[in-house]
Amino acid sequence: MSQQSLIDAIPEEAKRLHPDSVKASRISHSIASLVLLIAGTVVSFFISSWLVCSIVVGAVLLIFVLGFIWAKKSYRYTCYWLTDEGLYIQSGVFWRRKTLVPRNRIQHTDVAQGPLQRKFSLAKLVVYTAGTRDASVPLDGLSFDVANELREQLRQDGDDDAV
Repeated sequence: MSQQSLIDAIPEEAKRLHPDSVKASRISHSIASLVLLIAGTVVSFFISSWLVCSIVVGAVLLIFVLGFIWAKKSYRYTCYWLTDEGLYIQSGVFWRRKTLVPRNRIQHTDVAQGPLQRKFSLAKLVVYTAGTRDASVPLDGLSFDVANELREQLRQDGDDDAV
């Protein structure tokens, strides 16, 4: 008897995030690493310790490399698909997670873009649901057009319920 993982159970209709999401994530990790490097260097300058400076530089380089690798791994293991049942999102590098957002629980949706996402024409779709657990489910790294299309498909399904 073989063990099956969530990654083995990806349906044919599953779609990946936009490939540029890897670039955007890597740039974001680089900016965070640069900020950490500057802060650590300033602190080590004021306490006048080369040992602290070396540790800070080593730690920041490790964080940078891990972030660079993580961006590609995260992209590889994240997919989504829309069914009559709802929106499925599968993600996770080490701990894999498969989330179903049922159509009848969707309250509203948002499409958001930050400056880096605008540069690459990417967006984040956030689906808000009724209930407390996973009340907002984000899907980051979609192309802007796909995010709006998904939002529209999810919105149209809720038009028959008037409150």
